[in-house]
Amino acid sequence: MQERFACTFSPASWRAEDWLPVKSARWDFEGEWKQETDHICNRVPTDATPEQMLAERAGETYASMLYKEPQSAFCVRAEMSFDERMAPLVVLAAEPQFDAAGRREYREHVEVVLFDEGINIWHHYWSEERGPYWRRAAWMHFAVAAHRRYTLEVERRGAALTVCCDGRVFGVEMTLPDSLYAGITGCEGTNRFYEFVLFAREG
Repeated sequence: MQERFACTFSPASWRAEDWLPVKSARWDFEGEWKQETDHICNRVPTDATPEQMLAERAGETYASMLYKEPQSAFCVRAEMSFDERMAPLVVLAAEPQFDAAGRREYREHVEVVLFDEGINIWHHYWSEERGPYWRRAAWMHFAVAAHRRYTLEVERRGAALTVCCDGRVFGVEMTLPDSLYAGITGCEGTNRFYEFVLFAREG
């Protein structure tokens, strides 16, 4: 593997210009990252309960960004944690589009999500008729602890995605665009990101 990009999310160790902010098509909310001493986290509403952040106020917790250069065969590694029950994730996305207000917005994308019961892989779609919709493509159940740092690794080769976390490995085959952007998303609670590394792979 050849390292293409790496950063830690401590102050002065990452640059916003290396990233493309992208909003979800599900909510009219752009999201925001909050800088901490050794990481960044998604800004969440201070008056929302953990239960509300999983339900009616989930949109207010959403922040996402993609590394600016798309890749074909690659491996992405991100170190992350969460404070409540969920749900920091690695996102792989087709070319974002722009909404009526000129904001980048996801269309087809994949979310590899860490949460208190393991990992879910969600395949998201979009159409003019339906707007955003999605399905769970794969999952692995294991206990994941709040406030503990985990490294989530996702490798893409052709139709195969291989996911590694906490000594566990599983895979799934998915039909995806040849070229994808890779990045991170925080949602449904306070999610913390410490490091991001992108490797190029052959084939």
